[in-house]
Amino acid sequence: MMCWEIFIGMKLINTISNVVTEAKEAYELACDRGVPEKELDRLEKNYYESLKLLRIYENLGKREIKPID
Repeated sequence: MMCWEIFIGMKLINTISNVVTEAKEAYELACDRGVPEKELDRLEKNYYESLKLLRIYENLGKREIKPID
């Protein structure tokens, strides 16, 4: 059972990492193309929210690994 949990966790972190990468690329491309400010704000918000999700998930993983004293 533990193997599946690790596998699913790895797939999830990989998926979240891909979302972060795509959000960053979309934001940078929009900056280069000079899209309207409202659209840039939306893309920037998506990027920062995906980073926040990644950090949350990584912190959850660290808490689960800590040995109990």
